[in-house]
Amino acid sequence: MANSAEAIKQRYGDPFNVVRALERAAAQGFETLTEDDFFMCKWLGLYTHRHEQGYFMLRTKQPNGFVTPEQLDTIAEIAEKQQKGYADITTRQDFQLHWVRHTEALQTLKRLEAVGITTRGACGDITRNVVGCPVAGVDREEILDAGPLALEVSNFFVSDPAYADLPRKYKISLSGCRTQCIHPEIQCLAFVGATRTVNGQTEVGFDVRVGGGLSTQPFISQRLNAFVKPQDVLEVARRVTEIWRDSPEYREKRHHARFKYLIHDWGVPKFRQALEERLGRKLDEAPADYQEPADAYRDHVGVHAQKQRGLYYVGAPVLVGRITSPQMHKVADLSRRYGDGKTIRLTNRQNILLLNVPEANVEKVLAALGEVGLSVNAHPIRRSVVTCTGTEFCKLAITETKARSRQVTEYLEKRVPLDEPLRLHITGCPNACAQYQVANIGLMGSKTKVDGQVVDAYDICVGGQLGSGAAFNHAIVRKVPATECAKRLEQLLLGFKRQRKERESFNAWCKRIGDQEVLRLLTEGAAHPLAEADEVPVPKVPESDGPVY
Repeated sequence: MANSAEAIKQRYGDPFNVVRALERAAAQGFETLTEDDFFMCKWLGLYTHRHEQGYFMLRTKQPNGFVTPEQLDTIAEIAEKQQKGYADITTRQDFQLHWVRHTEALQTLKRLEAVGITTRGACGDITRNVVGCPVAGVDREEILDAGPLALEVSNFFVSDPAYADLPRKYKISLSGCRTQCIHPEIQCLAFVGATRTVNGQTEVGFDVRVGGGLSTQPFISQRLNAFVKPQDVLEVARRVTEIWRDSPEYREKRHHARFKYLIHDWGVPKFRQALEERLGRKLDEAPADYQEPADAYRDHVGVHAQKQRGLYYVGAPVLVGRITSPQMHKVADLSRRYGDGKTIRLTNRQNILLLNVPEANVEKVLAALGEVGLSVNAHPIRRSVVTCTGTEFCKLAITETKARSRQVTEYLEKRVPLDEPLRLHITGCPNACAQYQVANIGLMGSKTKVDGQVVDAYDICVGGQLGSGAAFNHAIVRKVPATECAKRLEQLLLGFKRQRKERESFNAWCKRIGDQEVLRLLTEGAAHPLAEADEVPVPKVPESDGPVY
């Protein structure tokens, strides 16, 4: 028997018919929207706010993180009109806007469409934003420029209604970069740039990974051991998606309706056989010289020379991914004045890049970014922190995240000098929209009692990494009151600086000293030792579409 979500979709038919419900709500009132309507609004990138009736959170789709100055100005203007003046950059390289009134939702969608931004399929049981390396086409070390392919795949799935009803959300990455900055290990379907030698000639294409995902039960994707030529990418993506779409057993239990479970249940050999049957041919074997990169930290922040002679890209960290309207207008203006006037990109670390900046203009760009709080000379924590939406807007979150993450970051950058990248991810519930499991340090929202009062708390986890030896982190201490997290992390990081060996990474250091020593550093001198803090049960959070990831 299908789950309740499947019943809603069957009653609704074409998911994009929800436009009619929005038209009705604009004319007759927010209260005319039914639970079915609210569920289907996700196909247009709309979620209702946690606390405020009559408002939506709106997510865009920016394939491969591509943004133009005109689009960025439009996002900024919409944010200004809402009298809040900011947007959030997500880990899928797109924007989230808040405070979109139900009376203005359709007008907002039309305004976005006028500048080439769609929200179709930004949420819902459909292919989500196709992510890719944000410096595709300019990276000096890339295997191939996969940006045009990412656009092709995205446009295909957005435009074909045959792929608008999948068992659950479905995530594709497509990248030709060597360090795999787009995290293929946690994607449903990932095309990873690769090379092989055929008859003495080097051929470029993609290695394929399937079945990654996070949330309450995370999985590392597995290699399909297949080499796909660029011209075959769309066909392979279609056939993989059709297998997922046409597997009714994953429409029965909503909590089991993720592509990662299909791969886990079937195994790679069975899935590859099914894919080859759909394709009507055998897949080419993967290149024998394929190697996963080390756990490279690639945030693209700073000034970097492009493959195009005399041109540079400039990456600016956006603290907790929240970018203000003045900052967006400034970046758009800088692209026009000092760049090529058309190329801006978002990253999966919630930052923003300007591309194609002539060398003579780099210092002008850096100075102007610094004036609006987007200095590229940022502390490693400011560069690295990734956060979800939290209880400010998300109905499923357990804790507030954006303000807390800002407080933690500002505290640590004043007290802990670091000279190397460190991934710090802070998420408001087990759904892992901020991808906390792959971080060097991950904080996952919870609740506890302090002096009889229920307060926000976090589980502190260490040891996540991607690339060769990819693994999820693990909890060291649970239910740390949120007000104490900054101090606890300070103690941990200062201990790392004191005890580490030369060039020893944070994860290697944690493994060498052991969990008990990490625990001691995290709990020594705590204001409320966990043994004295009254714990409260955390409400069970259903695996959701999530407002960020």
